[in-house]
Amino acid sequence: MIDDPMMRLRLQQVAAYRDLCKNVRRSGRGNVFFAMLMLFLAYITFQPGAGIPFLYLLYIGLALGELAVGLFKFLHPSAEGILLDGLVLLIFAAFNFGNVAVRMQAGLGVTPVSLIFGIFMLMQAVGRFKLYGQLRKLFAERPSPELIAWVDDLIRDIGSADPATDETAVDLRTTPALRAKLLGPTAFFVDVRGGTLWTAAPTDFEIRRHREDRGTGLRKARLIMFDTDYPEFTITDASWENYVKWRDANVQQAGNA
Repeated sequence: MIDDPMMRLRLQQVAAYRDLCKNVRRSGRGNVFFAMLMLFLAYITFQPGAGIPFLYLLYIGLALGELAVGLFKFLHPSAEGILLDGLVLLIFAAFNFGNVAVRMQAGLGVTPVSLIFGIFMLMQAVGRFKLYGQLRKLFAERPSPELIAWVDDLIRDIGSADPATDETAVDLRTTPALRAKLLGPTAFFVDVRGGTLWTAAPTDFEIRRHREDRGTGLRKARLIMFDTDYPEFTITDASWENYVKWRDANVQQAGNA
């Protein structure tokens, strides 16, 4: 599977969709927090003896809708979370514009804050709808949950691999810190902190190590990948030997392909 360049591209698309879902889930927490804040503000401003105005009920409904969207995004992260975000922002924009219209009809004048928030939320909603349209084209074929779970397992495996005991593992202590697994003619890189995965062919990157050996098992090295020169870092002998063995077996073959 990893010998096929098309499959390598497919795995990169899966990793990109996985990152999208992760960002959607993270933004869902913001929706939940904002909804709880709205409900708290509604609670402290409620006046039992004054009846329940329509706008107050509408405000509560918007808060509950925001809460539902946040829970959906957190529990079922997908590209559709972007669409739901746009719908919620559009409703909030309509609420603010409606508030402005009601005040104007009552002769109270325009509330600049409501008008500004309405325009801002409308622009944000349009942006979400455009983004969702782009994502539908980009991810016309959605990766299956099983494939996403497989990529998750691969990322965990790469993150915990020890070059001293695993001949396919390489520890790259650059900035950002990276871990790699060299499987067949494909290198899988993982951002240690962010958990982002991407793939590279043998000719897509190179590790260069200083010749001087001070007997510490560590030497200065540089990583050049996709024409990007990463900051200098120290590399262990185990990581270097694993890389050299893989490079000698695959780089020349890839160049002749």
